[in-house]
Amino acid sequence: MRDTGNRRDERADDRWLWRISLSAAALFWERLWRALWPPLAIAALFFILALLDFLPHLPGWLHAILLGGFALAFALLLWMELHDLSLPGYREARRRLEQINALAHRPLEALDDSIAGGAEADPVARELWRRHQERMRETVALMRVGAARPGLIHRDPLTLRFALVLGLAIALLIAGGDAPDRLLRAVSPGIVAAGGGVPVTLDAWLTPPPYTGQPPVFLSGGGRMPAEDPVTVPQGSILVAQIGGAGAAPEFALPDGLPAPAFDPVGGTNYRAEVPLETGGRVAVLLRGKELGGWNIEIVPDAPPSAAFLREPGRTPLAALRLDFEAHDDYGLAAVSATVRRPAGTAGAADESIVFDLPLPSLNAADASGTGYQDLTAHPWAGLPVEIQLTARDGRGQRGTSGAIATVLPEREFQHPVARAIVEQRKHLAADPIGARHTVGAALRTIARDTAAFDGDVTVFLALTASSQRLRHSTAPKAPEEVMQILWDTALRLEDGKLSLAARELRRLQKDLADALSRDATDEELTRLMDRLEAALDELMDALAKMQPRDSEGMPIDPNAMAISREDLRAMFDRMRDLARGGARDAARQMLSELQSMLENLQTARPGQPSKEFQDGMKMLDSLQDMMRAQQEMLDRTYREAQRQQEGQQEGQQNGKPGGKPEGGQQGDATLQEALRRQLGELMRQMGEMGGDIPRPFGRAEGAMRRSTEALRNGQPGAAVPPQGEALDQLREGARMATEQMMQKFGMQGPGMPGGRAGMQPGQQDPFGRRTDGGQGFSQGDVDIPSESDVQRARRILDELRRRAGEHDRPAVERDYIDRLLKPY
Repeated sequence: MRDTGNRRDERADDRWLWRISLSAAALFWERLWRALWPPLAIAALFFILALLDFLPHLPGWLHAILLGGFALAFALLLWMELHDLSLPGYREARRRLEQINALAHRPLEALDDSIAGGAEADPVARELWRRHQERMRETVALMRVGAARPGLIHRDPLTLRFALVLGLAIALLIAGGDAPDRLLRAVSPGIVAAGGGVPVTLDAWLTPPPYTGQPPVFLSGGGRMPAEDPVTVPQGSILVAQIGGAGAAPEFALPDGLPAPAFDPVGGTNYRAEVPLETGGRVAVLLRGKELGGWNIEIVPDAPPSAAFLREPGRTPLAALRLDFEAHDDYGLAAVSATVRRPAGTAGAADESIVFDLPLPSLNAADASGTGYQDLTAHPWAGLPVEIQLTARDGRGQRGTSGAIATVLPEREFQHPVARAIVEQRKHLAADPIGARHTVGAALRTIARDTAAFDGDVTVFLALTASSQRLRHSTAPKAPEEVMQILWDTALRLEDGKLSLAARELRRLQKDLADALSRDATDEELTRLMDRLEAALDELMDALAKMQPRDSEGMPIDPNAMAISREDLRAMFDRMRDLARGGARDAARQMLSELQSMLENLQTARPGQPSKEFQDGMKMLDSLQDMMRAQQEMLDRTYREAQRQQEGQQEGQQNGKPGGKPEGGQQGDATLQEALRRQLGELMRQMGEMGGDIPRPFGRAEGAMRRSTEALRNGQPGAAVPPQGEALDQLREGARMATEQMMQKFGMQGPGMPGGRAGMQPGQQDPFGRRTDGGQGFSQGDVDIPSESDVQRARRILDELRRRAGEHDRPAVERDYIDRLLKPY
């Protein structure tokens, strides 16, 4: 850098001297920018290639040559340009101001000049010179410095500078957070494989077992992950490592006790390997002894599951075995099963067992408690002492068992004499399938001849005759087993008609539906299974109705029996369909289990001798149940009317019109609410006359009904909703207390009441007869059954998604996203 030799004229006026200084600075910047343009262009090109990660993909020698070429070109151009760079002088800066401001006759130079002759000049000449300088001062008074103009167009006529700036911006966007690493690789041509020009890359991640439900853990490559940061994963996780650009096969360095698998080539210089991790420690990937990546892995042990009985095994009214259980696992249960064996020392204790699965509330549930049912009345061990043990299995295949509980398998007790005789012969055949064939066949022929004993039932006659002939003539090994099944079905037909056969078919369909819900079956398959299950349920209810004596209406039955109406079952079925269609399949499974629990506890009524007081109490409870139903219907109507009124008011405000006036329907509901209040008062009077205590919730319900009536009369359905809800809650609580009073008064200790609809003990049954204390069905802690509003909202969302999926004018990205949302359904 050199000086031009132009110095400031000592005569310069300080009033414009600062502008001349700024002009000199601008002039220097113009020269400097023109001088820096060539080396900066070389640097920008290098940064673009570096940020695009282009250089590391070249052979190492070519990468090094290019890197040296860029450095040499940058240094050489920088030296050449700066060597010829000169500092602008005073006269150049002054002349620039005159040119920038388009000043004619060089006024700044004139101001720096002096009159020829000095003080000896002619007075007239001096006066003319003074006026000339005054005119020049006026000319330069408003001059400006102006922006620097480097004039790169002369050095870059192709405007390559704009292309470089745009390319640099795009390269930065592409590199993103990886920009520092890419720049480091660009200036490090030695980090490549020895056998090729592709840089060595390492991608590694940990995949936990699927049953844990945990996401993969992605690891950093290149050995840059700090050793003090351990990675915690479940036992059985798989470490996956992929190496690219390796000239030789990499290898693992694993903790002691873990075998190191070999890396498999996947094409060219790429390798891949997987390592199941059972123990923790330092895990590293090596290439020719150099560590490419290493991590400290901590393994969380997968504890085996546990299972236990919640109570002693029992039997249902339909003679099925009932097992109440609980099971736990740290990640998720895969299955829970029960194993039935004969006690040690008895025949068949060592080589035979009965194994069946118990239902789980949801897939991979960590904690489950529920009830399983199994009909073993047809098994030869029915009525014999057995030992039952539970086994829980997790996704890893580990098993945990409970202690064995001794019990007696439920046995069907037949009342029909022919059914008893058939079952007796079946027992003989089960005890000695080979030796008793002929004696049992002869006995069956004898039973078949007495057609009057079974009312000439052709089906029974044909079954007995066919069984006798098959035992007499067939030599097939499975013949005795198949005959025993025929005899059992025949005995059930004689004993209770189609009831037991319908119950068996119902259990089979329940199992098929539960399996379909577990494996994400299609909507069509679920609909088909639900239709068949509903038909089988109707058949069971018909069979129960036929066995109900006509003169037993209103008579006391076994207090442990559950009673349920077809309407309740239909409501449960509709709810279960909505849950399955809306994608809440775990909740549908839970509701299916509750349905099974209800059905297993159904039993026929057994007539007794009810007192008039008992009948009056039952009528009172039925009236209370009807009152609750009417109050619930009114609450639903009022809520809908409140919503309509609110929407009408909003629309009226938008249109500048007043909201709608109370409709006549509200006045009708007000009259009905008042009638329900008076009916409750009459019911409370009757309870007082019977000598019982009037539950206090009834008084609170009466007050809430009064407030509801006033709100409805004033045309305020929104204000009537809260008291109506309070009235319904108080009615339910009062019904529970009234039921307890009746149970105590008449000595009934079971969980249900005759008629069952209003009889519910707290913590035991809801209005559908389902257990709420976890005793039957699943505990409520595992799966939340969505409310009716949630189900309807899910259905609306699903319908809207299906509608949008059919609109082909929507963007392809949106349609693909909607298709992915609809896949599970």
